[in-house]
Amino acid sequence: MSLRIRTSLIAITSVMMLSACSTISSIWPDQSETEKMKPQATALNKGNGPSGMAIRPDVINASGPMDLLWSNNVDQRRPASPMGFSVPVSVQTAEGERIVVGGQDRRVRIYDAQGSELNRIALKDACESAALQLSNGLVVVGDLGGTIYGLDIGQASVVWSVDLSSALIGRPVAVADGFIIQTSNNQLYHFSNDGKKIWSYSDSLGGLSMHLTPSPVVYNGRVYAALSNGDVVALKVDKGSFIWKRQLLLSNKASVMSELKVPVAMPLLITAEASGRDEDVLLVSVFQGELSFLSLLDGSSLNNRNISLKSAPLLIGNQVFVADTSGAISALSALDGETIWKLQLGDGELTGPVLWNGSLWVADNQATVYRLSQTGKLLASKDLDGRIDRSPVAGQNGILVRNNLGSMYMLR
Repeated sequence: MSLRIRTSLIAITSVMMLSACSTISSIWPDQSETEKMKPQATALNKGNGPSGMAIRPDVINASGPMDLLWSNNVDQRRPASPMGFSVPVSVQTAEGERIVVGGQDRRVRIYDAQGSELNRIALKDACESAALQLSNGLVVVGDLGGTIYGLDIGQASVVWSVDLSSALIGRPVAVADGFIIQTSNNQLYHFSNDGKKIWSYSDSLGGLSMHLTPSPVVYNGRVYAALSNGDVVALKVDKGSFIWKRQLLLSNKASVMSELKVPVAMPLLITAEASGRDEDVLLVSVFQGELSFLSLLDGSSLNNRNISLKSAPLLIGNQVFVADTSGAISALSALDGETIWKLQLGDGELTGPVLWNGSLWVADNQATVYRLSQTGKLLASKDLDGRIDRSPVAGQNGILVRNNLGSMYMLR
């Protein structure tokens, strides 16, 4: 296998927090120059399961360009500023598509589809969450101080705000009468569209964790959440009443990053119709741990795979696509997790995949974005600056990518 060597400036960081605290405490090591080794991708034939994969040595070459439509410096950060982890979102308004993203400068910015900044909304603290457009048109975001906001992006104003005991870092999830959020201290909240709390749930605190948190999954009147202490819980959406709990980690005690095992990716719901099983399944991933198939009925373990993820898997038909932290993207059977194909893209931690225009899009922490076919062929790639730790986002006109240095890109 040939190697393509390029040098770029990346930030080598272990972004961690003590979830026993009510606010986020991050460690930001100095950035350093490091050599980036990018092996050319090779494909794997379907074999007899994870241990029976046969390696096919022929090289898959990228075909077709990946266009950078525009880029923008979100918050004009200075050198040595804290890294940015907020996730842009594409929302629809009467005036067309708008892109909403938070920044380290305590502002949410609003862009049009061409990347031109239209307005800003001031918050109390830096914003590292994703956003959600509610059924009434407002957009929900959270800041690191623990406040969540309902924003009118047309008027560039805060309609309501609620102070919580810890930060929203993940993505709010819509329900019929409002939305549900999961905060960094293992709490779940159900709010109405006008910011009124309907219920809350608190679980025990975890130990050492990451500056990434999962979002809950809502299905058939239930909400499912993977917490930083290793608990997976099922609650009723209407009242927050407890249904079941499953512990995935024998121990979540870790003193260094290499020992850390923690859920950071949003779980994936796989219906019985999609998988061919006789019951619905929740697929829960643990960073530097396993991919667990759990029964939605009672949380019991059905089977697992030794794959480390830091972003949500993607279900298309009866296949689950996963981008792992060893630099490989794989297609797994939704039935039992058996590997259908696997493509090694490099040695960086991958985020994604997301689906846009029929292709799979992933990015790695060495700031390369890849586009692939659903059969595992590498179609194109593009090197950007900094590092990418959150999944690409599908917009109306292309893929949005946010790096740690404050830049946002639109690719197609």
